[in-house]
Amino acid sequence: MTRKKKGARGRRPRREAGDEWWPRRYADEDWPHLVDMVLSWSLEDVMDEDLFKNKLKRIPSIFNDIKSYLGSYTSPLLEELRADMSSSLEAISTESFVKVAWIEQTKYSAVYNIAFEADSQNTKSCNKSESNGRSVGDIIILSDVKPENISDINCNGRPYYIAFITDGADEDDDSPPASYVIRASGKIDAADEVSEDGKRRPLFAAHLLNIVTYIRIWRCLDYTTVRRNQNLIQEMVQYPRVANILPKNAKGVASIDSMEIWSELSTMDLNNSQNDAILNCISAMLCNSSSSLSLIWGPPGTGKTKTITVLLWLMRKLKHGTLTCAPTNLAVKQVASCFLRLSKENPLDTSCLGDVLLFGNKHRMCVGDDLKEIYLHDRVRKLLVCFAPLTGWRHCLSSMYDFLENGYSQYLRYSEEQKEDNKPSFLHYTRKKLDSIYPELRRCFKQLLFHVPKSCILEVNYNNIISLLELLEDFNTHQRKTTGVEIKEVFLYKDVPRKSSMGILPKTVITIGKTRIKCLELLKMLLSCLKLPITSSKRTIREFCMESASIIFCTVSSSSKVTSNKKLELLVVDEAAQLKECETLIPLSFPALKHAILIGDECQLPATVVSKVCKDALFGRSLFARLSSLGHEKYLLNMQYRMHPSISIFPNTSFYGGQLLDAPSVMQKEHQKKYLPGSMFGTYSFFNIEDSWEDVDELGHSRKNVVEVTIIQEILQNLRRGMCSVIMLFYYV
Repeated sequence: MTRKKKGARGRRPRREAGDEWWPRRYADEDWPHLVDMVLSWSLEDVMDEDLFKNKLKRIPSIFNDIKSYLGSYTSPLLEELRADMSSSLEAISTESFVKVAWIEQTKYSAVYNIAFEADSQNTKSCNKSESNGRSVGDIIILSDVKPENISDINCNGRPYYIAFITDGADEDDDSPPASYVIRASGKIDAADEVSEDGKRRPLFAAHLLNIVTYIRIWRCLDYTTVRRNQNLIQEMVQYPRVANILPKNAKGVASIDSMEIWSELSTMDLNNSQNDAILNCISAMLCNSSSSLSLIWGPPGTGKTKTITVLLWLMRKLKHGTLTCAPTNLAVKQVASCFLRLSKENPLDTSCLGDVLLFGNKHRMCVGDDLKEIYLHDRVRKLLVCFAPLTGWRHCLSSMYDFLENGYSQYLRYSEEQKEDNKPSFLHYTRKKLDSIYPELRRCFKQLLFHVPKSCILEVNYNNIISLLELLEDFNTHQRKTTGVEIKEVFLYKDVPRKSSMGILPKTVITIGKTRIKCLELLKMLLSCLKLPITSSKRTIREFCMESASIIFCTVSSSSKVTSNKKLELLVVDEAAQLKECETLIPLSFPALKHAILIGDECQLPATVVSKVCKDALFGRSLFARLSSLGHEKYLLNMQYRMHPSISIFPNTSFYGGQLLDAPSVMQKEHQKKYLPGSMFGTYSFFNIEDSWEDVDELGHSRKNVVEVTIIQEILQNLRRGMCSVIMLFYYV
């Protein structure tokens, strides 16, 4: 690799404070692409803490209009992305560099196909395709060295390239892709440069971070092109200028009572505050023709997850499409698992779960057997066979129809093609044929009935499929008890009087013959009326699953993938106080949404913000916290089930104004634990560790305090020495 040519990426002049915060070449566009902006930055830009400092203003609590609301997050988002990249660059020496196997330019400028050498490093990832840390949306650094620090990358004008991975493995592929497509910050000389010995100069790639979530937020900030539910956005933007949608003591409770939701809730073992929160949220939905935004305040241990799952269970029963989001894959899995368990424990139809869908990053979600019934990746693989043109549902129906309608003529043609001594009897032929067709049809349609929503199959087709499977099971059972002569008469039976070689037909032949005719009628109806996909495309099947589901679980970021679903009218956001407000805009931008329920606790840790200036600008504040600070009504879950009163009294009085009640279960005798003597071994203790400092961990993503870790080790050692037997410590957190 040679020195950087004129005009290629190297050291560039610092930007002046008055420069635009996106490249001048995009100044005439309505809304630039975030990737283009990132690729326009130099390393000096990324490390410049003042790059956007003069552009940031404190985000207000009330906004005049939607445009000013969205605009208040643009500069903070760019600054946070810059700070995130800067943090990764500071830890560049700890990043895993991988050698580029080959790279070639495409017909598009600065777009390359690239392949990396195999990485044998051990990984805890669920899938090998993530072991190298490469996926669509990654920002990587390409250089001819493995740097020890940032300065090594462009030392003495050494060329480097910032690149964005635009294409790679399909979401449903289990193996890593052979190559990727990247967009680079400039022309990569190594792509066409060969040294004197005929070999290419080495090129290394280091992963910095994935910016998919940043891109999704950035798109939501585009005022001109993004379609939104204006009423819902207006409610959150201009609160409290917009009047509360549902006043207290509204008439909604009467309508709820008439729909017997009260009786449903009485079986769920909820406390009064949980019942009230659910009923008020449902009232706001059912009694408002426009939009509603509700807050449920869930301090630790107050049964927040159970409240959510009961609410979702009722939404499914009431046939309201609901999108449930959380900040992380782990939080999403927890809610989905509780919902699935509740659904199976209560009298709601669980023979079909096609309307319930869980999806997320398959490498990070690591779904276990309990959730595979509703997990998108597994559902796509199961439906792939059912929708395939040559083996799928239509092929199964056609094959069975042709066999039952023309079984005997098929046999005659088959016999003519066989040698005289190899000709099977018609009885043998029918049993062998049925053993081939029937199990495949049964397997296919059982998968369809479970994994495809009834709304897509339609009720009449659903019932016809159930009837068909029952009749085919009867036909399969009874035909095995017939003789060769009888089975021939069964296939020739027309349900009208005719001469037969058996004379008067036996009752069993007539019964089986009528079953065959009923099967033919149902098969013909299904072939005509059933409208399901016929495809071998995983992408098409994935889109079908997302568009047809009415109860969806996913992270807030990945919710951008279900924008085409028109059934989703309610948004439920768990751990809403841990999300930046602009992150919540991703699911809130769906035009079909009419209502939103935010569940969280602003007294707990907020969202992580890397940039100090962004923290000062309140970029990490959640929508839940902002609306709460403005006095938006929130329904408190006021009974805690986790802590003994001697522990709960501190957070209750310090953070929740003494509003929390202790559940009877934590007052029982088995919760009366004895503590070691000494003030430090009481219910809880606070220690001020002086002269300690924080370091960045090996990955550069988190901070650690080695002195605090040492103190904790000493405390645990003292505990061990203080007890002469095995110590059981119970922490209620």
